[in-house]
Amino acid sequence: MFRFILALLFISSIAIANDYQEWLKSQNTQYTKYKKSLDEEFSNMLKKDWEAFKSMKTPSPYKKPKPVIIPKIKAPVKIPAKEIKKSPIVIVEPVKKVIIPKPKKVVKKVKIIKNFYTANFDFYSISMNIQYDKKTLYTLEEINKETISGFWDMMSKTNHKKLIKQIESESKNLNLNDWARYQLIHKLGLNIFKDNNQANLFTWYILVKMKFDTKVGYSSNNIYLMSTMQHNLYQVSFFTLKKKKYYILTPNGKVGNVGSIYTYAGDYPKAKKRLSFTLFKEMKFYNNLKTKSLEFKYNNKLHTINTQYSLDLINFYKTFPQSDYNIYFSTKNSTPLSNSILVKLAPLVKGKSEIEAVNLLLRFVQTSFKYKTDQKQFSYEKVMFPEETINYPYSDCEDRSIIFSYLVKNLLNLDVVGVRYNDHLATAVAFSSKISGANFKYKGTRYTISDPTYINANAGMSMPQYKNSKFKIISLR
Repeated sequence: MFRFILALLFISSIAIANDYQEWLKSQNTQYTKYKKSLDEEFSNMLKKDWEAFKSMKTPSPYKKPKPVIIPKIKAPVKIPAKEIKKSPIVIVEPVKKVIIPKPKKVVKKVKIIKNFYTANFDFYSISMNIQYDKKTLYTLEEINKETISGFWDMMSKTNHKKLIKQIESESKNLNLNDWARYQLIHKLGLNIFKDNNQANLFTWYILVKMKFDTKVGYSSNNIYLMSTMQHNLYQVSFFTLKKKKYYILTPNGKVGNVGSIYTYAGDYPKAKKRLSFTLFKEMKFYNNLKTKSLEFKYNNKLHTINTQYSLDLINFYKTFPQSDYNIYFSTKNSTPLSNSILVKLAPLVKGKSEIEAVNLLLRFVQTSFKYKTDQKQFSYEKVMFPEETINYPYSDCEDRSIIFSYLVKNLLNLDVVGVRYNDHLATAVAFSSKISGANFKYKGTRYTISDPTYINANAGMSMPQYKNSKFKIISLR
């Protein structure tokens, strides 16, 4: 009897499993049909609903040109003994060198996917092997809404899911932010089609399928990729559709005035995510490391700081579209930079009071780098990440403010805010004790002006021309 009951249970379980598999197959079939109908509806919309839109361009965030010449205090002012005594000793956590890890490949040996080709190319100095469906073939003989719709139809018939899975795997492996991932997809598209217009169409399709709110537009000779953003871009052309800004994206990050283009007002269902160029994690660009020595004096003692950084990151940052300042201030900087600059500066601030430690870091930034405006150095406005400030021969106010805040936050663990004037950017530090000089309250906390561009100035000193000037706060929390 017991065996009979077990047999019945076994037969029942098989029947249930078979029923479940049939149900699952049915659900997958219905979902595939649903996705196919979405693609067909979107393709039909692409064939008809296009309008002409005129581009606009976001200007530089500064109302006036930045100062060409900056003031310099002939000799550093001695800090009052009372302030040093009242200022608590900074707590500097031990900064140890971290072994630079090499990016782990998801699969050591590339497993060939049936009916797929392999694209082999370099992404900066990293070798990529990404496989794509053999049906990914298209010849763009003309540029119009019909051919664009035809490209969408072609891609819809490919196995794009396996392709996207590889892109996401490589992006995760290298900690790529959205700008780097966009570049990876575009470079893959160029490798497949050998044509920039089709690479833009390919990138558009992939990003839409990754649920990003992106569009394409066209003029007589060019196809443009456009996307919504979580933050502002500057010196980049954009179009306004349904009260949303769509910025034009190109791999070099710089887009001049493109005039009028045709694009569509409709949206692909569920493609609502906006791109963000914030670097939430350290990107694993550890190849092509370069070293550079920086010198500065503090209390008449000469210090040499040997720095190290990745040239791959420098080349990546060259393409970076100018974004909101928070993107630069909040960036997770690289291990090679931390291994060198933080390790070397940590012993110099250890055991010092907050005011002395901040002034030492001010002197390092003020005097280790030569000043020149972006217009003079690059012929356009460029905000630099810390590695770039070290790499290039010159830097200006925002670059110094960004690297100074990086040092204060990582070495002294003190809160910093940006202080933006009409033509200048400085910083202010929240000290634990009262510091004399220029200070203000922001959200209940007192901050003291600490200007990394004003040569030989201590915390509390403002450049003469900004002593009574209005400013805006850039919160870095």
